[in-house]
Amino acid sequence: MKLRLLALAATTATALAAASSASAVTYTINAVAGVNITDPLITDFNSDQAGNITDLATGYQFDQGGNGLAFTRDGGLGLLPNVSAPPPADNNVSGAYYETVLGNGGSATLTSDVGMNDFQFYMGSPDDFNGMSFTFVDTSNQAVTLNGQAIWGGNPQGNGDQSEGFTVSYHFDTAVKSITFTSGNQNAFEFDKLAGGVPEPASWALMMLGFGGAGSILRSKRRRQAVAATA
Repeated sequence: MKLRLLALAATTATALAAASSASAVTYTINAVAGVNITDPLITDFNSDQAGNITDLATGYQFDQGGNGLAFTRDGGLGLLPNVSAPPPADNNVSGAYYETVLGNGGSATLTSDVGMNDFQFYMGSPDDFNGMSFTFVDTSNQAVTLNGQAIWGGNPQGNGDQSEGFTVSYHFDTAVKSITFTSGNQNAFEFDKLAGGVPEPASWALMMLGFGGAGSILRSKRRRQAVAATA
C-alpha cells in the first residue's frame, strides 16, 4: 500500500487535569497509512494454538482480561462477520496474527516495567467506538483517554472501513506505564504490531547536545549584551 501521510504535522494535544493534584501531559500523534513501524517491536502477536502470545518482549505484559472478549486471531482466517476484521496487511495472510478487542466489556492492556515515551501500533478498520487509555509511571499525572478519531489524530473518519489500515505513533513528555484498548458497546478494535520504548541513549545524547548548544548561544548573547551595556 502506498504510504499516505494522514497527519502531516503532528497533532499536539494536552490532557486536561480533572483534579488540582493531577499534572497535565503533553503528547503528539502521527498517523501514516500502511505498516510503518520504526520503534523496537514489543509484540507481533505471534500465538500458539491456545491463543497465548509467544513473542512478547522482555519487560512487558499483555493482559487480555480473561473473559474471552479479547483474543489473538490468525489473519489467514479472513473476516469473521460481525465480530473481527483483520487489518488489511494481515487479511488472508496465514500466520499474520493480530489482536481483537470486542465491545461490551472487552479490554486488553499493555504494561511496561520501565515506561515508554514512544509508542506505535498498526490498526485496522478505525471505528468511532474504539478507545485507548494511557496511565503514567508518575502517578501524579492523570490518565489520558482517547476515543474514536482522537486515537489516530482526526483522519480518516471512524466509520469502520475495513480497507483502512495505518500506523499510529505517539510521543509523550512523560513515561507511559500502561495502555488499555477497549471497543465501547460495539465490535471491535483490531490491531497489530505494538512497538515503543524510551529514547535510545544516542537520542538522549543528541538531545543533550542540542540543549547544551542552545545554552551556549544564550550565554554568548548575554555576554554581548553586557559588553554593549558597559561600552
